[in-house]
Amino acid sequence: MLWVTGCSHTYGDDLADKTQAWPYLLAKMLDLECMNNAVSGGSNERIVYQTVKSKPCKLKVIAWTYIERTTRYDPDNNFEVNFNPQLSHNLYGNDYAFQEYGKLHYVKWYNDLYAFKSWLQQIILLQKYLDNQQQPYVMLNAGHNRYSRYVTDWKDFNNSIKDIVCFDVMNDEQLYAEYCEIQHYVDLIDTRCYYNIQDFYITQLNKNYPTGKTGHLLEEAQQEIATKLYPLCLKLIHLQ
Repeated sequence: MLWVTGCSHTYGDDLADKTQAWPYLLAKMLDLECMNNAVSGGSNERIVYQTVKSKPCKLKVIAWTYIERTTRYDPDNNFEVNFNPQLSHNLYGNDYAFQEYGKLHYVKWYNDLYAFKSWLQQIILLQKYLDNQQQPYVMLNAGHNRYSRYVTDWKDFNNSIKDIVCFDVMNDEQLYAEYCEIQHYVDLIDTRCYYNIQDFYITQLNKNYPTGKTGHLLEEAQQEIATKLYPLCLKLIHLQ
């Protein structure tokens, strides 16, 4: 079994046939059945929760999504509710409480720096968990998540973040501490099981391939993603 999780770029939004999404194409190339756990609008919080919750299988593929997103669970019915800055949701999009809570979160409490650092921590912790479980896995990025802005040399980091809210109140010593913390996290990531963490993300293919009405890649690009991932996935399966 190939178990895959992520967001709309993994679920197959804009595809008439969701079995033409890259997880199914990759599974076919690996001669495995596919379980696609991805959902439209899913967050990285959801990805961690669902991955730890899932049962062992031949290979797990984790496609990290946008760091701005967050997940809450409705106390009335335990329904999973994913928030994004656009505050769009198939079920809760017109709900007053959803809109007001979301606006307050993104206007008052969202911090891009800590969202980025939390994502790096999520990667590290999930990798350690999967290694402990002796579960083969591959990770990749669905979106860019400002990776090259934060993960760079000190000079470029210092020049690129000064216009971001929260950095403008820091002195050079505080900025350097943030830079060192980020580089420390990056050093802890096992890139052997990560498909081109710095140089590839799914949405970069939007420049070269057609997309659907909501900006998601269509069939041709889905095959491209599967083809890119195949060698690494095959290698890790054979290492078991």
